[in-house]
Order: sequence, then structure tokens, then C-alpha cells
Amino acid sequence: MQRLTASERLPGGITVYYAMGDEEMETSFSFMELIDRRINSLDLIENPRKYQYDEDSGALILKP
Repeated sequence: MQRLTASERLPGGITVYYAMGDEEMETSFSFMELIDRRINSLDLIENPRKYQYDEDSGALILKP
């Protein structure tokens, strides 16, 4: 699992950024995907470091 380092709002969703070694990687989620996954979009934008990204499953997870 990779800890998110930043997030950015797009017209149709949110791009999240995470560190993978020395590289910064990114992936995007539509608002519908986030709703289906029960992720609060506003919280993800304001507090991306509270979330982790699992590359294998493509899941965003709220850190415990």
C-alpha cells in the first residue's frame, strides 16, 4: 500500500499522487467511482495523507 502525497480535483473526478520509490505516480478516479467505494471526495481533496492506495486492487483505503 502506498500513502498518498497529494490530490487534485479534476472536472470529472480526482487525481491522487503517491510515491513509489523515488518516483511520483498518479492515478485518477471519477466521482462515481469514489461514491461507489464510499470515499468522501471533499475529504480526499483536503486530506489526501489520510488515505492509502493499493496498486494491486486499485483501491483507496482510509488509513486506520
